[in-house]
Amino acid sequence: MRSTTGMRQLGFIVMSLLLASGAAVHADEKADHEALGKIRALYEESVKSDDVSKLLPHIGANMTAVTPTGEEVKGAQELQGYFKKIWELIGKGGLYQVKVNVTNTDLYGDIAVSHGTTDEFVKTAEGKEYKFPMLWTAVLRREDGGWKAIRMHGSMNPLTNVFVTTQLNATKWIYGGGGLIVGLVVGFLLSKLRRSRA
Repeated sequence: MRSTTGMRQLGFIVMSLLLASGAAVHADEKADHEALGKIRALYEESVKSDDVSKLLPHIGANMTAVTPTGEEVKGAQELQGYFKKIWELIGKGGLYQVKVNVTNTDLYGDIAVSHGTTDEFVKTAEGKEYKFPMLWTAVLRREDGGWKAIRMHGSMNPLTNVFVTTQLNATKWIYGGGGLIVGLVVGFLLSKLRRSRA
């Protein structure tokens, strides 16, 4: 009888400990997701304000990233250089806004793997507007009590890339305009040649 009661009490204690540890893990994961969400919001603000320095506390020392332009960036300094180049293309007085959509974030102890999409909006200094989506993946590691990005990747669909489409349209106009000019010059010369013969 005593052994049965003792077994029940032991089972109750074990179950309580499991539930308590599960609740603690759940609370820790919730805190981690909230911390990662703050980094996402900070990234949006950094892009909009052209101030990547706000992100530096969340960039790992050996961070690497593949940008949508196909460049590999290593470390915080190169990341700042990349965004500086983007803002030079946009021009003074332009606008760059990003909305980050998180599809999923998986936590593996001190590693977080997150992926999703972004809605990007660019308005150049000349007033040209570009709206385009991107796919992204980020790997972060917990260091010194905080999350730091160690690997990032962003990509665009090459078939619907708004910048490629714009470049192709500009090329068509250049070659089309060039062809028209050549045609007019040839026509003018042929007309002049006929008149001189007559």
